[in-house]
Amino acid sequence: MKPRFFTTIIAVFLYTLVYSQTDVVKYIDELKKEKTWNSASVGFCVLDAASGSLIEEYNKNISLTPASTLKIITTACALQILGKNFRYETLLQYSGNFDKASGTINGDLYIKGSGDPSLNSEYFRKAEDTFFVANRWAAVLKEKGIKKITGQIVIDVSCFEEDIPANWVWGDMGNYFGAGPNGLSYSDNKMYVVYEPSAKAGDSLRIKKTVPYIESSTIKNEVKAGGHEDNASAYRAPASSEIKITGTLPVSNKPSSIEVSMPHPEILLAMHLKQAMKKEGIDMADKPILKITAENKKQYSQNLTVLYNYKSPILEKIVAQTNLHSNNLYAESIFRTLAVKKAGWGSNWLAIQTVVNHLKSQGFDENGLFINDGSGLSRSNAVTAEHLSKLLHLMYSDTVVKNAFINSLPVAGVSGSLKKIGKGSPLENNFKAKSGYITRVRSYAGYMKTKSGKEICISLIVTNFNGSPSETRKKMEQIFLKVYELL
Repeated sequence: MKPRFFTTIIAVFLYTLVYSQTDVVKYIDELKKEKTWNSASVGFCVLDAASGSLIEEYNKNISLTPASTLKIITTACALQILGKNFRYETLLQYSGNFDKASGTINGDLYIKGSGDPSLNSEYFRKAEDTFFVANRWAAVLKEKGIKKITGQIVIDVSCFEEDIPANWVWGDMGNYFGAGPNGLSYSDNKMYVVYEPSAKAGDSLRIKKTVPYIESSTIKNEVKAGGHEDNASAYRAPASSEIKITGTLPVSNKPSSIEVSMPHPEILLAMHLKQAMKKEGIDMADKPILKITAENKKQYSQNLTVLYNYKSPILEKIVAQTNLHSNNLYAESIFRTLAVKKAGWGSNWLAIQTVVNHLKSQGFDENGLFINDGSGLSRSNAVTAEHLSKLLHLMYSDTVVKNAFINSLPVAGVSGSLKKIGKGSPLENNFKAKSGYITRVRSYAGYMKTKSGKEICISLIVTNFNGSPSETRKKMEQIFLKVYELL
C-alpha cells in the first residue's frame, strides 16, 4: 500500500504544478490576444528562491528593455564588489603650508570628490537645509584654527568622466531624473524652479525663484498655465548652463514648482563653502574657482595635506534610497564607482565592463545582456527576464549582503513605486520588487512569498504595449496575483 500511496501523492503534486504553470501561461496568452497587448513583447520568469530551479516562464530568453529594474543589477553588483559598509570619502585638503600662529593657509583649499551621490542629498538631510554640508565643513575648518586662506578653492572631480551615458535622450537630460553623475555631486544635482501663482488657463507663468539659486544659469521659460497635472519638461545639453522649460502647469493660487537637473553642481558646492566660511569669519581672497578633471589632472599634481575626511552613509543605506526612490543619479554614481574600484577611473564604458565581468564570474550567460548605463534610463539597455530572476536568486543566496539587498526593494501596498500595487490584496507585504517604467515599458523584478509559503524570484517585462501604463500595470498585477494563488 505504501508505494501506491506515495505514487499517488507524487502524481497529485506533479499535476498541481503543471496545472499552475499552464494556468499562468494561458492567462498571459489571453492577455496577448487583447488589443492593448497584441503588439507587446512579454518576458516572464519564476525561479525557486532557494534552489534557483525554474518554476515558470514565458519568453524568458527574449531580450527586452528593462527600464529601472536594471537598478537591481547595479545595486547588487555594488553590494558584492564594494561591500555593504563601503563609504564614499570626500577630502578637504590644502596645498602650500599652514601657519598655525596666524591661522593662515598659504596655498589653495582643495575639495577632492569620490563620486558620492549622497553629498547634501535630500534623502540624508532636511529638505530645507541647503547648506548643511557646506556649513559643517566651514565649522570644521574654524575648529582647526583656520582664519585665512590666501589661495583659491580647487575642486577635483577627476574620479569620474564628465559625461552622461551616450544613449540618453534629449527629452530626459534637463529633467531631475536625467541629472548625470559627477565626481562632486551636490544636492542631488537638481534644482527647483518655482513659479508665481496663475490666474487662468493660457497665462504665461513667471519664474519666482530657483532653489538653490544658481547665478550662472540661464532659463528660457515657455511654461503656461493649463491642464490638470504637471506637464512641464526641461531641456539642457550636457555641461551647458542654458535651460529651456516648456509645457504646462495647472492653474493655482499658490506657487508651483518643477525639478530640473542642475548645471555644474560642483561649482555650487564650492560657492556655498565660500559663503559658509565667510559666515564663520574665515577670510578668503576672491579668486576664481579652479576645476581639476581627468583630462587636466596631471597639470595640478602636487603634495596636499588632508584637513578633513567627510564620509558618506554606508552603501547599504545608499542602495536602500536608490531602489526605494528609483534614483537615477544614485544608480549612475554607484555604477561608475564600480569602475573606480576595479579600473581606477569612473567612466561609463569601464563601469559596463566591470558589471558584465562580475556577472560572468557569477555564472551568468551574457548572451542577450546589453547594459548601457546603471539606472535603466537608456533605451539601449536590454536584458532577459531570466537574467533578472537569476540575479535575484544570486542575491538571495549571498548570506553577506542578502538582507541589505532585499530590504532595499519597495514593498507591495506599502512603499515606493509598489505602494499602489496589490494594496488590500494578498500581494500586500508578500511582494518586494523593483519596478521600471519608461514610455511603452513596464517591468517588475523581485521576491514573492506565495499563498503556500513558497519564496520565489519573479520578473515580468512588458514592452511596446498599447493603452495607458496604468492599464498595463493592472494586468501585470493580475499575473502576480495568479502566481501568488497557484504556487
